[in-house]
Amino acid sequence: MAARSGPRNTRLLVVALVVMSLTIITIDYREGDSGPLADMGRAARTLMAPLQEAVTNATRPVGNFFSGVAHLPSLAQENSDLKAQLGDAQARLNATSQIEAQNQELLDLLNLKRIYPTGVPAVVIANSPSNFFNTMTIDVGSDAGIKENQPVVTGSQDGARLVGIVASVTSNSATVRLLIDQGFNVAGKLASSGAIGLVQGNGEQDLTMQDVPATTKFPPSGTPESVFTVSYHIGDQRGRFPPNILIGTVSKVYEGVLPDAQVSISPAVDFSSLETVLVLPTVDGSGE
Repeated sequence: MAARSGPRNTRLLVVALVVMSLTIITIDYREGDSGPLADMGRAARTLMAPLQEAVTNATRPVGNFFSGVAHLPSLAQENSDLKAQLGDAQARLNATSQIEAQNQELLDLLNLKRIYPTGVPAVVIANSPSNFFNTMTIDVGSDAGIKENQPVVTGSQDGARLVGIVASVTSNSATVRLLIDQGFNVAGKLASSGAIGLVQGNGEQDLTMQDVPATTKFPPSGTPESVFTVSYHIGDQRGRFPPNILIGTVSKVYEGVLPDAQVSISPAVDFSSLETVLVLPTVDGSGE
């Protein structure tokens, strides 16, 4: 029992000291600094100061917590408003960027039309619905003079870029086979060496260039190497593509492959964002 009474006696002593200190402080306040208990009042205030600080420190986090809780609704609303404003600003920025890209594409197409005045402008209205065929649909067909096997290009500040070839035609639309489609073939020429090879689509994003002489010299690694279409005339056969249309850039060279070198090519066209194209006549002026 004596052991249990220890904490209780301590609490009673603290309470007694607090009451006594309060009494002394009250009397001292009434009598002023010259009263007989002035020294005891100052001593009592000195004694009470640590207790007051402890109480304040103990209750302040709780006060801050309830203050924060009280402001939570307004903070949440402010956060929501800021997110909405940020979303609106981002949407306007994206819309502006898209409009600028569309304007640039139309300007490039207009410049391309000046180079190929007999070309027919077209808008991409659909992409291939199948994973097995890389095609797209354009909004011009036989009514506009479009025929199968006509080359399809898009514009850029550097000139024409190869998209593909017309595969089928209706009166008001045409299906374009993209150059990345499996089995698509086009004769290509390396810009630096002039070496000629056969560029083939393989259903993937990169193209393969074959039949390149193994002795071909390529630029140092990191130096861009462009590949362009090349027109040819062998007997009665002629290439279907006009020359000097950009196919893409060399992404990898497989060295030591004999008798011919093999090259991977990244297409110059981003097919996912393509919106306008130009349909060209074939080299002989027809679509056959």
